[in-house]
Amino acid sequence: MSKEKQRAELKKLLKKCPDVLTPMKAARWSPIGKNAIYAAIKSGEIEAYLYKNGYIFTKDSLIDYLVKLSDGKGRGYALRGDKDVK
Repeated sequence: MSKEKQRAELKKLLKKCPDVLTPMKAARWSPIGKNAIYAAIKSGEIEAYLYKNGYIFTKDSLIDYLVKLSDGKGRGYALRGDKDVK
């Protein structure tokens, strides 16, 4: 699957996800854990900003990171977002 198709699929799967995320919210909505998200922020793989003593980043940054992580072998995504998350 091409990177563009993966990006489109992830955007569709994450359409109810908030546009601005914290590492905890991102861990809830994505197949990776909060420690991996913090590591990606510290390494610069996810572009994040400090806001009120915590990190925030955009949904697009998370999607870019997930596309970069994918191995291109048709692996599916198991998103764990709750429908009633606000």
